Amino acid sequence: MNKQIQINQKLMEREDLLVDVFDLERQINVILGGEPYPLTPPDDLPSRRKRKKSKRKAAPKKAPPVRLRKLDPETEKAYRVDYQEKGEFKTEIHFDARPVALLINTDLPDIRVLKVETIAQDETGELQTIEVIYQSEPEEALGISEG
Repeated sequence: MNKQIQINQKLMEREDLLVDVFDLERQINVILGGEPYPLTPPDDLPSRRKRKKSKRKAAPKKAPPVRLRKLDPETEKAYRVDYQEKGEFKTEIHFDARPVALLINTDLPDIRVLKVETIAQDETGELQTIEVIYQSEPEEALGISEG
């Protein structure tokens, strides 16, 4: 057994015995009608020492949650979400911002949202980007090429 552990065990036993001694001293004072008997105080006990409180490390600050704005009903019809799931790049269309924001703000091991943009159809029916409203990192850093 570690020496420090043995020492600590003996100090704890000593402290328990000193508690018994203190109780006996109180009983002596009761017999004397409340008059204190001249007893010498015990040595400096580990339990009487002031201990330094360990400072708690502050939790790392998290980025504030991402909030997506509502669609402009005049010019925007949906959200297009580009994300990476298990190394595969995917795109989805959503009409409500809440599930998209939840996906961005939830730390999932296999899914990372890359970009959210608002979209609308042009005269030919093609989906056109109106505005990019969220982007995690520049696409060049991710190895994605548009086209």
